[in-house]
Amino acid sequence: MIKLLFIFLTLFTSNVFANNDYSSDVANDIQSIYWLNKNTDGAIVYAKHHGFVQLRNFIDTALLTSNQVIPKPLENTGSKFNHKQAEQLLLMLPAAKKWLVVYFTKDQISFDGQTYSVDPNLMKEMTTMNHYRINKGDLISSQLLDIAKKSFGLS
Repeated sequence: MIKLLFIFLTLFTSNVFANNDYSSDVANDIQSIYWLNKNTDGAIVYAKHHGFVQLRNFIDTALLTSNQVIPKPLENTGSKFNHKQAEQLLLMLPAAKKWLVVYFTKDQISFDGQTYSVDPNLMKEMTTMNHYRINKGDLISSQLLDIAKKSFGLS
């Protein structure tokens, strides 16, 4: 009886915290990642090159293996994660005709209302890669970003 209760509690707690929109199969379905620029209306597009694979694997590992944290509520808001100060990424899933939104700060990643702790050094590596692409002139315009969003049902 105790074994059965233990198994039930283990399965129940695992399913309570499991994210329904993200699983290990989702990473393979992501065809592009749009890293929105906080300073302009454009974005850096990552698709089918080393930077894309590195960023996709980082997000996948963070969402599936990192420790979930319960941040303290921010002052004057009901939110526990500061989305306004966070970097925003759109994970495009063309086969499903949908997108997923991921936010991150220097040591946390947020997806679907859940926040996870991540290694700040890895996060810095990702943001350094993105800043390099911005400085190189790879930023797409807001018009191209709007076209991409419309193709996935975003407005």
